[in-house]
Amino acid sequence: MAPQIVALVGRPDSGKTTLLEKLIPELNRRGYRIGTVKHHVHRFEMDREGKDTWRHKQAGAHVVALSSPTGLGVIREVARDQAIEELLDRYYYDVDLVIAEGYKSSALPKIEIFRSEVHKTPLENRDQTWIAMVSDTETASDLPHLALTDIPAIADFLVDNFIAAPVRPTTTLLVDGKPVALNGFVESFLARTVAGMTASLKGCRNAGEITITIRPGPDDAER
Repeated sequence: MAPQIVALVGRPDSGKTTLLEKLIPELNRRGYRIGTVKHHVHRFEMDREGKDTWRHKQAGAHVVALSSPTGLGVIREVARDQAIEELLDRYYYDVDLVIAEGYKSSALPKIEIFRSEVHKTPLENRDQTWIAMVSDTETASDLPHLALTDIPAIADFLVDNFIAAPVRPTTTLLVDGKPVALNGFVESFLARTVAGMTASLKGCRNAGEITITIRPGPDDAER
């Protein structure tokens, strides 16, 4: 099952990225694996001009990957903004918590970052998804307040509210990119059936993780 996720929101230059740079090492020191998502509403740009992968993309490749012994980077054209649930279940299955930057209009739980030296007021139109304020000053809010400089306290809040949760299932199912809830019987049945069949294949007896993707072919659409 996908990990828990919390979104850091705030006005521009409120310090979201700076806070992440301090929070991630603190949570790593406690033994937790952290993933991040940066939501960008503009045209996607990541590859550096002139690099080989950039040249591949400019030539018209729809998918470009840079693979090495220590990391893998993939740039893929998409027809829509990917749902956060799809990203979590597909790419963040082995982390304890995902911290997002952005997604202000989503239903994700949100922690707002506010710096009084940069902005006069916090964000407007706050709703029930706001769960805490992190700022350099007390704000007129009934939400829990965490000091911007108290990184251990912010980490404690994340651990208590997101990481310290019941054990999650180890078998997940995505249908058209959306996670599907599995009851105990179905989860166990899928895991045993797929693992058993995979183990019978050459070189797959001791498989650690198994991923299956089924895409309908031309004949399937007519059925």
